[in-house]
Amino acid sequence: MSTGQSEDELESYILDQGERPGGASVVLLDDAAVAAGADPSTLIPGALDPLPEPLRRPAPFTYEAYVLQSVLGESLLGSEGAGWSRDELRAIPLVALNFHDVSPDHLEAVDRRLNKLARLRDLLAGDSGDSRRRVVVLLFDGYEDAAGMIVPICERLGLPVVILPIAVEVEDDRAGTLGDDELIRLARKHALGFHTLTHRMADEITPATVTSEVTDVVHRLTRLAGRAPRVGAWCGGARFDDSLLGNRRLRELGVTALVSNWSWETI
Repeated sequence: MSTGQSEDELESYILDQGERPGGASVVLLDDAAVAAGADPSTLIPGALDPLPEPLRRPAPFTYEAYVLQSVLGESLLGSEGAGWSRDELRAIPLVALNFHDVSPDHLEAVDRRLNKLARLRDLLAGDSGDSRRRVVVLLFDGYEDAAGMIVPICERLGLPVVILPIAVEVEDDRAGTLGDDELIRLARKHALGFHTLTHRMADEITPATVTSEVTDVVHRLTRLAGRAPRVGAWCGGARFDDSLLGNRRLRELGVTALVSNWSWETI
C-alpha cells in the first residue's frame, strides 16, 4: 500500500503525533472487530507483500498492530478510500483522526485533512447512508489553541468531535488547556471524555489518587456537560483492565467505553 510517505515519515506520524501538522489517523477496532479476533491485517485490501514482515500478521494489541492500524488510517485518509472495494470499506470499523496540540502554522494542513476525513466519512456511509459512527475527531488533552482551530472546521463539515481534556495547565511550552466556560460551550455540540486530572496512566492510579484523578474528574465533566462522559482514555493509550482501580472506578461512575491505541470498546 502506498501512503505517499516514507517509512521514517510514517513512523513520525505514529510516534510523535503531538508534533504533526494535521493530526494522526488510525483505524480503531470496535466491539465486533475485537470479538472476531482483532486482527487488523484482515482489513487490508489485496496482498500483504508490500508491508514489512512484522506488520503482515501482528498479534492483536501489540506495538506492531498499532503501527499497522496507523498505516491503515493514513492510507484511508490519504487516498480518501480510492482503490478500496465496497466490501473492504464496509469492513472498516472506525477511523479516528487524533490531535493533541496544534500550531497555528498548521491550520492549512489541519483543514485539508479534516476535509479528507469528511469525504471519507461519506464514502464509508455508502449508498445506504450508514448511520453508524465510522469517523471521529479526538482532541486529546484539551489544548485551547487546538480546539479553537479544529472545532469550527469540524462543525462546518459535520464531523463528530470528542474532547478529552486534562484538568490542569500543562507544564510545557505549548498552549494552555480549555477552561470550564469554554468546555461548557463546546459540550453543547460535542462530547467531553475522561482523560484524568494530571495526564496519568491507568496503572498509576492508587487509592490515594483515585478520587482526584478519576472520580472528581468525571463529576466535573458531568457538571460541565450536563451529562456523564460515556468514553474515556488513559495517558499512554491502554485498554481496559479490570484489575486496575482506575478502570473499576470509571465503570462504577457510568463511563461505558474506553478509547485505546487500538480500539473503541465497551467496558
